[in-house]
Amino acid sequence: MADKIKLLMVDDEKDLTMIMKSNLEFGGKFDVVASNDPLNVEELVEKENPSVILLDVVMPQRKGNEIARALKQNPKTKEIPIIMVSGRGEMVYHKKQDTFKWEPNRPVVAERGELPEGRSAETLSEAYGVDDYIAKPFSTELLIQVIEDVLERKAQHLKEQEGGSPDF
Repeated sequence: MADKIKLLMVDDEKDLTMIMKSNLEFGGKFDVVASNDPLNVEELVEKENPSVILLDVVMPQRKGNEIARALKQNPKTKEIPIIMVSGRGEMVYHKKQDTFKWEPNRPVVAERGELPEGRSAETLSEAYGVDDYIAKPFSTELLIQVIEDVLERKAQHLKEQEGGSPDF
């Protein structure tokens, strides 16, 4: 079997990172490193050297767009594709029902800051200076498709730059 694709996921919502990590690793295609701390992402990226970074936009202490800008300015990390993963809500675990539920109107969401207005992934990707954007809530299948699309675009870009064909 081919090597697993290493993903680094940074999101302050611990419940969501737990679900996403489990769902993405289930199929055996991905190895996911998850972090809920937006403060030391650059060091973690350099240490882990992921193929793709999944980065929440709205987090306390530090916004995803600030992290993306820093990563894109660093010669060691600038070529790693970044997918912004965000929305205007929060995934909340309800113990009594043993389920997760998307709650877009929680007060904590309003305190996290503004998101750019835009409807399409292309508009939001451009606004953040990243490779793609996916809005919460989303399915695991959609996230995998976006990851694969980003990796395919990166491979095509490398092929065009080098005049050869990349191996994945």
